Amino acid sequence: MIKRSTTTVSAQSEASKYYDTTSGITYSSITHNNGVTYRVALPENGTVSDAILQIVSPNSFAWCGFAWGGHMTQNPLSVGWATRDTTGQQAIISSRIAYGYYAVPYPNENAEYTYLQGTTANETHWQVTTRCQGCTKWSSADGDFDLHTQTEAVVAYACSSVPPEEPKNNGSLFNIHEQFGIWSHDLTIAKNGSFAAWVVGNKYEQ
Repeated sequence: MIKRSTTTVSAQSEASKYYDTTSGITYSSITHNNGVTYRVALPENGTVSDAILQIVSPNSFAWCGFAWGGHMTQNPLSVGWATRDTTGQQAIISSRIAYGYYAVPYPNENAEYTYLQGTTANETHWQVTTRCQGCTKWSSADGDFDLHTQTEAVVAYACSSVPPEEPKNNGSLFNIHEQFGIWSHDLTIAKNGSFAAWVVGNKYEQ
């Protein structure tokens, strides 16, 4: 069952360059007032739909999602959460797309995810790092979109403190968000010629 909850919009700040010393990946990164960070890395010349996404969330949020098109419907949604496992995979990503509001988004079979190093959880935060093939280019009733041709993109987030029904299953049902926000994300600083090397050099190992 889907339970509607009150939404609040958090104030936004500007994205900035972030260098991850562990992975060597350079992101365009933003941390919102609720403490959740979203980071995006792109190939320098994107001829195919490819990106690296990292979500870092306080444990007070049971799941957080990233909308590549800036709203809930008609664009790829990347939804992450902690599995609550103490061993093995501690955070997962769910590929979704929504065609209406106030319903659980459907699985999005047009986006393929590959976990990268930096997918983990601890006493205070959970973090998922993943490559998405199919998140940056899509076609819908709203038109055709290609984020690789843009210097910035309107994107959105949504978060909830209520856990998915099955935390270990990335196809699980989950409640409607309690918080959401929209912002313009700088893609210029997300693009880098080392993208392919980052993917190869950060293969996920549990």
